[in-house]
Amino acid sequence: MTKTHRRGRAAFVLPRSDVGSRVATRVLAEWAVTALISMAVVIWLSLANLTERTDHVLYDTYSRMAPADATDQIVVIGIDDRSLNAIGPWPWPRDVHARLIQALHHAGSGPVAYDVLFMEPREGDEALAAALGEAGNVHLPALLSAPGFNGAAYQLDRPVAPVAAAAASLGHVMLTPDQDGTVRHLPLWLTAGDHKIGHLVLPLARSVRGDDALTPPDTPAIDALEARAPVLIRYPSPDAGYRVVSFVDVVNGEIDPAFLRDRLILVGATAHGMGDRFATSLSHDSSLTPGVEIQAALLQTVVEQSAPRPVPMWLRTTLALLPLTLMLFGFVTLRPGGNTVLGVGLLLATLVASAMALKAGWWWPPMSAIFGVLIAWPLWSWRRLAAAYGYMQAELANLRDDSDSRQLAPLSSAPVWKSGDEVSRQVRALSTALKQLKDFNRFITQSVRSLPDAAVIADMDDKVLVANARARKLFGEAVLKDATLATLFNALGHKDWRHLMSGEEGHDDIQLNDGRALQVATAPLTDVEGQSAGNIVRFADVTQLRASERQRERTLQLLGHDMRAPQVSILTLLDNAKRPEDFENRIRANAQQTLSLADGYVQLSRAESQMLRFEVVDLGLLLTEAADMMWPQAAAKGVDLSSPEDGYDYLIEGDASLLRRVMINLMDNAIRHTPTGGRVRCDLFRRGDDITMTIADEGPGFDPEAKSRMFQPFQGGNIAGSGLGLAFVHTVIQRHGGRISLDAPAGLPQVETGSCFYITLPSAPGAEA
Repeated sequence: MTKTHRRGRAAFVLPRSDVGSRVATRVLAEWAVTALISMAVVIWLSLANLTERTDHVLYDTYSRMAPADATDQIVVIGIDDRSLNAIGPWPWPRDVHARLIQALHHAGSGPVAYDVLFMEPREGDEALAAALGEAGNVHLPALLSAPGFNGAAYQLDRPVAPVAAAAASLGHVMLTPDQDGTVRHLPLWLTAGDHKIGHLVLPLARSVRGDDALTPPDTPAIDALEARAPVLIRYPSPDAGYRVVSFVDVVNGEIDPAFLRDRLILVGATAHGMGDRFATSLSHDSSLTPGVEIQAALLQTVVEQSAPRPVPMWLRTTLALLPLTLMLFGFVTLRPGGNTVLGVGLLLATLVASAMALKAGWWWPPMSAIFGVLIAWPLWSWRRLAAAYGYMQAELANLRDDSDSRQLAPLSSAPVWKSGDEVSRQVRALSTALKQLKDFNRFITQSVRSLPDAAVIADMDDKVLVANARARKLFGEAVLKDATLATLFNALGHKDWRHLMSGEEGHDDIQLNDGRALQVATAPLTDVEGQSAGNIVRFADVTQLRASERQRERTLQLLGHDMRAPQVSILTLLDNAKRPEDFENRIRANAQQTLSLADGYVQLSRAESQMLRFEVVDLGLLLTEAADMMWPQAAAKGVDLSSPEDGYDYLIEGDASLLRRVMINLMDNAIRHTPTGGRVRCDLFRRGDDITMTIADEGPGFDPEAKSRMFQPFQGGNIAGSGLGLAFVHTVIQRHGGRISLDAPAGLPQVETGSCFYITLPSAPGAEA
């Protein structure tokens, strides 16, 4: 399959590379497979919550970086080792608990969450019930467990009847550690059948918040124990935790009642030997936190509504796919180094985004997103290297099979490697191929630079890439610096050069202002796939060759026709027995014509080949001198010959003798073709940096066909003569960097009758000043 492109001047055909197409298709397929596999893994990890352990590690790390500030509103009364030593071993008599509840009531404390189970009947239950009834704000725990006895789905265990009846409410104190044994969240509600039991601290939180946000969940009843409304707990730092007082100090009245007044009270075991200790997000060095302090942290989290809200599953999965999508996009747009930067940046950005979300009150587990990047990255690297390796093998095989490369291969010495593993051999083969390519490039560059003519190599944008020494001599270093073909041809004064870049080998001549002739030859460059790559442009100096050709043509024209014709006429007159009366005049006219042709031919040859002697001359003075020399001829015919008398200096740089001869030739033609009584007018005009000289007559003028060939030798047009005089004029003016035409330049009037030659020459530098 081929595709045709057009670049302004020519069309070229680009065949599709089979190897490149196969590699591109394979890379695209590998990318698609990588994308599908990695996306499927991310979705699986996210939905199945398989990264929970590592996400918990990150959550704990973030929590340690920004722990909560423990509130003074919560006071923990601990059943600690000192209390056990003072009161006695556990369990304590019920009247001891009654005394604590009475002390709290008398101190005016706020609601109390009493995290002690009173499940078996004991002596003193009546006293405890009385104390609970008197306080009216003590909440006790109940046990809702599964499975129950005798095959029941669940079982609800309440405190003994009098105690349960006297308590303000009953709540659960279930702890739900994660798989690693760390308590990070607790359920606010437990449901089983028709039972809906809130957490023990909910009444305390409700007393502060005073809203309906802590209502039971509206869920259908099922015969199974279910934890509802889990809350992520924000723990305070262990070094700056809640205010904890000893149970025995409160019972003995050693605590100032003002310290307890209106506080939220939690009573529970803190002694090491009671086993009620768990790991939390802020645990370190194997330290454990008493369960009552975990309840206190839950209470503060609920009161302050500072629990991080889990991101919904659909959004969690979408966010997990976002870094992977960016990474996959980078695979096809960035280089390996850029992919490394992108990959590391995405990993860090994911961690930072998760931390910022937690700070804003949302918990987004980031590990599924991180695992997606970590899976796709090496997978793509492996498949990309495999594709690159296959492409390298195919290209090396193509290089070895290329006929042109085989022809130049003997010029480049390269070792043959047969040892080492497969990768080492391929790397060495690639190194050898690169060396050969560098050698071939050097050979081509050296070949161009050693050409006997000026030569340059240009790309498809016409930018010059290589120039040999003769090209640098022709154009100069300043012109060749960052040059294009347009720059080079403009420097030669030849702007119409596009037709030379035809896309096929060919050549054409251009004439320079200094008289030199350059033959411009172009040859298209194509790559191994046949695509156009640029052009080789050669500038050969053929000045002497073209001059010799013109000299030969003119000599043959002069000898074969123009000088032969008058000589034949002379011989015919001599051989004629009956000679006409004007016999001598005809002989003289033919002889004069022969001399005129010889003189014109000599003058034209000198104008083309002799070295010009440039000097600053006054064009007005030369015109006056020429007019004085032609005045006798004009007077004899009765023609008025005028020259400018304005007195201005019209200074130019030129060869005075040749310019004077130009003026005499033009005045002679004008006088000869102007009828008697007519006028030949010579004028000078300054136009910017140029000076224009006009020589006008009142003769018959030139027809359009004669105008097109009037300056060619031996093309006399529609006037008598060989045309050598006008060819001489044209050559001299061109070698002076000027222009001659029968058409008036812009700003000057066109002569309506007769003919007028307009000659424009550049002023001498500084002449106007």
